[in-house]
Amino acid sequence: MKTINIPLPKIGESTTEAKIVEWLKKPGDFIKRDELFAVIGTDKVDSEIFSEYEGTLKEILVKEGEEVSVGTPICTMEVDDAVEENSGVILIEAKRNEESLKDFSTPLHSAQNDKTQLTPRNSELVSFLSPVVRKMAAENGLSLEDLQKINGTGENGRIRKQDVENFLKPRKQNTSTPFIEEKLQLKVELGETLEPLSKIRKLIAENMEKSWRSIPHVTTFMDVNVTKLVAYREENKEKFLQENAVKLTYTHLIMKAVIDAIKVYPTLNSWFNNEELLEKKNINLGFAAALPDGNLIVPNIKNAQNLSVVDIAQQVSEIGTRAKNGKLKPDDIQDTTFTVSNTGMFGSECGTPIISRPQVAVLALGNILRRAWIIEENEEEKILPQSVMTLSLSYDHRIVDGALASKFLTEIKKNMENF
Repeated sequence: MKTINIPLPKIGESTTEAKIVEWLKKPGDFIKRDELFAVIGTDKVDSEIFSEYEGTLKEILVKEGEEVSVGTPICTMEVDDAVEENSGVILIEAKRNEESLKDFSTPLHSAQNDKTQLTPRNSELVSFLSPVVRKMAAENGLSLEDLQKINGTGENGRIRKQDVENFLKPRKQNTSTPFIEEKLQLKVELGETLEPLSKIRKLIAENMEKSWRSIPHVTTFMDVNVTKLVAYREENKEKFLQENAVKLTYTHLIMKAVIDAIKVYPTLNSWFNNEELLEKKNINLGFAAALPDGNLIVPNIKNAQNLSVVDIAQQVSEIGTRAKNGKLKPDDIQDTTFTVSNTGMFGSECGTPIISRPQVAVLALGNILRRAWIIEENEEEKILPQSVMTLSLSYDHRIVDGALASKFLTEIKKNMENF
């Protein structure tokens, strides 16, 4: 066994310092790989820290409330000798800014008759809660009114995990056990392997289930003749690679077509929290990228409304490489406003993608197929083989109706067919 230092990780591109909000483990505790053990924060962001290592927490070097520079050792861990020392942590962050105060992050649970509003007082409370406390509140049905009753023992009266647990003890003793969906017992036969989900896959599963249950999904499909787009890429791909040191893909061209369509129909670039619609000024376009373990994650390119095809290709390539190498930054995956999912690269013709809250729509790209297509030439109709792609737009029917969805898809189609 050997002892290694765990440094304070970098939260954002411009962040140089952060403070320890809460230690969730104490010296001597065993920490599993991907287990949450601390919360750090700045004036804008709280980030949960999950361990990349399995081992024992030996010593806490930075106390709660103390602010230190990025890279400063915050604790030590005893790990196996074979472990290669990296950053030692995985960050999962929750923003604390004006938009999160409007509850555009995951809302706290409220009962059907709970009329608590986000007044300045309880908005301040929401911004003061760590991700751990927010999650515990949601899981245990605590409203903002409940949280205001808790006496926080953290810095400046901040509510800690232990405070919530103490508040819940009398409830658990005096109330009947709530209905909990029965966990299916999986029967493992000889030769079969039962593996627990990774932390990231669990988060993906939870988010997808919440989105599917809470958003009334509708999907509209549209076929697009991409023969000209295919020819454009074929004619320009070698020159594009030589001049820009990055490959030109169909996805880059279609992302540009989507961005231009969003400029015409900006409602598709919105966030919704069940009560208020926030039309976002900037287009932060999400796309799927592969992680080292084979899972997919959705980072985004920021301010895409200002980008050329070259800019899009370079940024997608750079972010995709960071994802593949496990080097994504928290800023890469936050604040997505619209997502494009290229499921066609795996062979599917179309699909019904799930919207990621608080977004209101997601677009899936199908595989490019050769089809018989009616072409009008010199006022005559001919049937010719053409390259065709099916677009699948899933949208929140509370915000986007069928007419708007069709207009948006038609605008994308026009952009794609006129390359």
